[in-house]
Amino acid sequence: MHGRHVFTAMGIAILLFLSSCADYVDGPFHPRGGEDDHDSTSQTDTTDHGDTTGGGGADTTGGGTGPHDTTVCFTRDVLPILISNCTMAECHDVDRPKEGVNLTSYESIMGNRDGLVRPGNPSRSKLYESLVTDESDERMPPPPRSLSKAQIAVIERWIREGAKNRDCSADNGGCDTRNVTYVGTIAPIMATSCTGCHSGTRPSGGIDLTVRSVVEAQARDGFLLGTMSHASGYAPMPPSGPRMSDCSIEQVRAWIATGMK
Repeated sequence: MHGRHVFTAMGIAILLFLSSCADYVDGPFHPRGGEDDHDSTSQTDTTDHGDTTGGGGADTTGGGTGPHDTTVCFTRDVLPILISNCTMAECHDVDRPKEGVNLTSYESIMGNRDGLVRPGNPSRSKLYESLVTDESDERMPPPPRSLSKAQIAVIERWIREGAKNRDCSADNGGCDTRNVTYVGTIAPIMATSCTGCHSGTRPSGGIDLTVRSVVEAQARDGFLLGTMSHASGYAPMPPSGPRMSDCSIEQVRAWIATGMK
């Protein structure tokens, strides 16, 4: 009888021991209750790493409404700046390019043999160096028509991203012609494509397109759309290189049709 009680006590002790060790079945640091910090269901990285190119993940150029490639678009973001500010007659145009530098197309820019643009390396690209040099007689365009910090930043980013000839027509969202306003749409188009010539103390043709009333007057007379679209009977603007994008033209057309808000 005494032996039976001893056996029973030993059995109970063994059961209590095994129960106390249950948490160690999967290892000494494996917690119970599903509180594993390394659970495979929590391995997805949900951190918002953001855009590391300095330009953000959203399109702020007025060219679309949906998600798309956020790298700088040469045809929409870069070429208009160069055409408007650098390709006037006897500067860097097609007919008589100064120092042999023709800035009217992607092919002429990238085909330059003197390292005008070195993809991925703005500081070694002569185009970028000429925009930021402290030597006023070397800066292009020369003061007071030097590019703005925002325009220089676009060109710097384009070069840093590989100086690609990206086709913006592949972007999702298309061309937004329903939410066109002067401040949000028209003024940026003028700043990118027109005010290199039409601004300052001596604007080309006496037309200062930094002034809203002047833009509206040109729009009412039909000159703005006529020159932008290179219509027959109008002097093409910009005078060098291709005409403005179809989207820009349609946005100006929509702005006029809706009362130039």
